[in-house]
Amino acid sequence: YQAITQTKNGVTVNSYACASDKAGAQAALDIAFRAIQDYSQTYAPYPYTQLNIFATPTLALGIEYPGAIAVANRIYNVQGNTNGTPNTIYMEATVAHEAAHQWFYNLVGNNQLDEPWLDESMAQFATLQYYMMENGTAGANGFRQSLEGRWASVNDAKIPIDQPVAAFSGREYSAIVYGRGPLFVAALQDQLGRETFDKFIRDYVSTYAWNIATTPGFETLAEKDCGCDLKPLFNEWIYPN
Repeated sequence: YQAITQTKNGVTVNSYACASDKAGAQAALDIAFRAIQDYSQTYAPYPYTQLNIFATPTLALGIEYPGAIAVANRIYNVQGNTNGTPNTIYMEATVAHEAAHQWFYNLVGNNQLDEPWLDESMAQFATLQYYMMENGTAGANGFRQSLEGRWASVNDAKIPIDQPVAAFSGREYSAIVYGRGPLFVAALQDQLGRETFDKFIRDYVSTYAWNIATTPGFETLAEKDCGCDLKPLFNEWIYPN
């Protein structure tokens, strides 16, 4: 590995990759800093002083750890390119998503096996917000289409989101937790309105910082902040009948 290191606003990002993937390592570092800035403004300050990003031959696109992100080395260098150009689309979505995990499940903990939507769906929704902040409506719409595409892989089946990992087939897990789940959070944002939703999400992060969040706690706090009954929305999207 060779490292590219930069510090901004008290946070140091170390991006590790092979020398041939230097352009990809730089791209990962740049995306990470943008994501840290956006999420810090939206949710709470970044909870650590460092973030380490490293290329690795993982089958997943990325894997999150506290203060660290593993990114698949196959997206650091587009096959056949002689200039080491990274796969920008996959790199941006992956790093933004894995960076969001520094808030959802690291700062705000949850049971990842029993309630995976609380970290994976929230990280996907955070990525949607990242695209809106960094790339505007067109960028956000493009990422939203990818979420809709995931859900469409099971024919938009209204499979409840709040289920343990073991309750889903492999296709359903991707479609519901990574597709329908973030679309539910977007629907919640639409129902609450942006100002109330932003207040709720900051309250949610503050309330459960360094603790374990649950789905009922998420719902209760949302209803408290909006002063409204969200049971119909949660019954439609979240809870098994």
